[in-house]
Amino acid sequence: MKHSILAATLLLFAVSGCSFLDPDMDNEYTDDVIIRHPALAEGVLLSAYNNLPGVLYNQDAGTDNAVANNAASTFRLAATGSLNSSNNAYGTWKAAYESIAYTNHFICDIVDRVKWSSDEWKDAEYKKKLTAEARGLRAWYYMQLLEAHAGEGTSGRLLGVPMILVPVDVSSPSAIVPRSSFDECVEYIIEDLDYAIDNLPMVYRDAPASMENKPQYDEVYGVRYTNRMCGIVAKALKARLLYWAATPAYNPEGDTGRWGKAAACAAEVIDFFGGPEALQPDRIDYYNNEGSSDILWRKSIFNGHNWETDNFPPSLYGNGRINPTQNFVDAFPNAEGYPAFNPALPYENRDPRFYKYVTYNGSTFKTMVINTVNDKNDGLNNVAEKSTRTGYYLRKFMNPDVNLTTGSIVNARHFVTLLRYTEFFLIFAECAFEENGISDPGTYKYSSRSVLAALRRSAGLPAEDAYLNSITDPAAYRALIQNERRIELSFEGFRYWDIRRHLDYDAINATARGTDDGGTSFFDVEERTYAEHMVYGPIPYPEVQKGLEQNKGWK
Repeated sequence: MKHSILAATLLLFAVSGCSFLDPDMDNEYTDDVIIRHPALAEGVLLSAYNNLPGVLYNQDAGTDNAVANNAASTFRLAATGSLNSSNNAYGTWKAAYESIAYTNHFICDIVDRVKWSSDEWKDAEYKKKLTAEARGLRAWYYMQLLEAHAGEGTSGRLLGVPMILVPVDVSSPSAIVPRSSFDECVEYIIEDLDYAIDNLPMVYRDAPASMENKPQYDEVYGVRYTNRMCGIVAKALKARLLYWAATPAYNPEGDTGRWGKAAACAAEVIDFFGGPEALQPDRIDYYNNEGSSDILWRKSIFNGHNWETDNFPPSLYGNGRINPTQNFVDAFPNAEGYPAFNPALPYENRDPRFYKYVTYNGSTFKTMVINTVNDKNDGLNNVAEKSTRTGYYLRKFMNPDVNLTTGSIVNARHFVTLLRYTEFFLIFAECAFEENGISDPGTYKYSSRSVLAALRRSAGLPAEDAYLNSITDPAAYRALIQNERRIELSFEGFRYWDIRRHLDYDAINATARGTDDGGTSFFDVEERTYAEHMVYGPIPYPEVQKGLEQNKGWK
């Protein structure tokens, strides 16, 4: 694995600007060449960033949040019966281990052998920073593997994935590494994240003008490295991992202490953000605001129109790919925060987030009124694989500045957000509740209820939030937290996993529903066919053939 991946990466570098070096006769650079050239050496690490995810809105088409209108959608096929260990739309195995191979090679074979700078301070700091960066990235990819492939093995044990922490030759029989337990994987990943937290700046900033070695500091730790792995990203990932480990699917013994560990780590992220009072309304449509206070980590900005081509209604020259369901629409409370609305006027007086995330019958988008009932283009099922199947179109992530008119296409700025601060307020609210109850802050500066209130208030619900304040029943409060998570993190790649972590079989197999008259008459759109064992994803079939233990129920 290491050899072939590295060869492909360095060929790319040769094409893209490092061609001053002559490769070997087989077009591969050896480590002896790489370590003499810091740009090539850093390229090994940078290659590990290549598999960071793109937009994830398609994933919700395999959940009760949405359906896809194209029959070939891998997530639609997964939801309707084709999901198996050889055809897993939610799998991350190959891409994650590819990036882990880069980080292992960089950590074990590259970083300490390179002379990063003739300045001794910078050379030592580069080694420290780049090692920590690589270990943080390795943790990220192992978390992707845990999410998609951890589960109860055929032995009955709760297993994670093979933890490969050194370069291996996958062609060797001895390279078959057995799966570690889930808890062992969590421990390994936390070791990497703690190392990153301890050895990286929390964020990359240029030093103040008064700092004696400002030029050297800025070169190693300056703002130029924004959007690479840093301390606050690693801490946020640690909070996310601890939260996963506390949830029912991965905490079969019901260890309540796990909730406290996750809450404490999430509180550190919240405090770094500035506390609940720092939440701003701009977080709700962060995806069209690159300066949003909610963005913790994102990928680079690019100009394009592909997201809109995928999801604009056909009257706006889009393909209407992802259609929110009536199930999702029903999750939004009314404007006062109560889980009820006027059935005769279902789109009036709703949670402000509804209007930002969903295009519904009679709504206006780009100055056009969208008719999802009987319009020749936008109406229900009127244009095959372009019109909505549910009576709704996706508005979240869509930039209204994009124009798709033939001959007059206008692009807009886009970026993929990898981590949002909102997620960690939700993690704290849930974990602190499970640890201390609804209103008791325990050892924290704020209670679960106060954090949830701040989230809902910044989303545009009333400051007094009479509904939230009225809840005393733990089951009702738990349902509210999980509903808020569903709304806030919709179409960001969370829903599929969240309902599995909570063993919510009703949600996992809920039939996707739609409306045929604009919100008062409903029909079934698509049944889900997930078996009970599918709360855990499968180990890929080729890996099982090599000897890895499969998760129970999968072949």
